[in-house]
Amino acid sequence: MNEQEQLKRIRELAHNIIQSGLQDGTHYDEWQLRNVTELLARSVVDLTNLNLGADIDPPTSLKATISKMKMAYNEMDSQQRKNGSVV
Repeated sequence: MNEQEQLKRIRELAHNIIQSGLQDGTHYDEWQLRNVTELLARSVVDLTNLNLGADIDPPTSLKATISKMKMAYNEMDSQQRKNGSVV
């Protein structure tokens, strides 16, 4: 996957996370929200470092950012499945 495709995947995951968070009837416990918040904050740091040129290995950082975004999405999605509401 090239850099543009990776960035588009990050954007897609971000939109999915937004949709998941807006679903009615889904409740998240504090631990889940903390975990998702940490993963998303780390993703922002990664992307900021990339834009500032402070990253020594951009391709690996993009892959790591996608992984963090997937973990955040999966955490939210698993809770929706428990509550019976899916995006």
